[in-house]
Amino acid sequence: MWSSRPPLSAIGAGVRTTVVLAGIFLAGCTVEPLNATRASGVSNVDSSTRQVLAQTQVDPVTTRVAQQVRNQLLFSMNGGQLQPGGRYRVKLAIEEENLSQFVETGSRTTTAAQVILRGRYALIDTQSPNSGEQTIDQGLRQSVSSYDRTSQSFANKRARRDAENRAAKQLARQIELAIAQKIAGN
Repeated sequence: MWSSRPPLSAIGAGVRTTVVLAGIFLAGCTVEPLNATRASGVSNVDSSTRQVLAQTQVDPVTTRVAQQVRNQLLFSMNGGQLQPGGRYRVKLAIEEENLSQFVETGSRTTTAAQVILRGRYALIDTQSPNSGEQTIDQGLRQSVSSYDRTSQSFANKRARRDAENRAAKQLARQIELAIAQKIAGN
């Protein structure tokens, strides 16, 4: 009697091998969450990174897109409830670039575009023992969001604004993670 199915012992060996390999892979994981509780550098009081972020100030900005990034950053760090007495302050500088991606050959109109946001940030320790205020981290993050263009001008303006808002949200998240990583390391 011939069968095209493999014997049960071969299936069991494959499952056992998969389980062992998964166990070995997961045994090497030693990652801890960014918002884990740990002793902070300020008078050895236990606080989480989330609590420190909630007290972080973000300097005002001047453009609509930069304001979107600032609002998203503030909301993700403190839920819209700014808490006084923070040790850190963030300076933002946001640049926007719009690119037309695809052009129809017959009508020479663009059918798709991208919004590129570049955000420079500086994390400032306002209670630095050295000089009062000290920049402890700075960096550049970038976010890209695409949108479709049509022959209707209002639809194009709205699509661009929606793309700017999506890119601002992504950029704010990247900046928040960079700041949280630096604060967690201090």
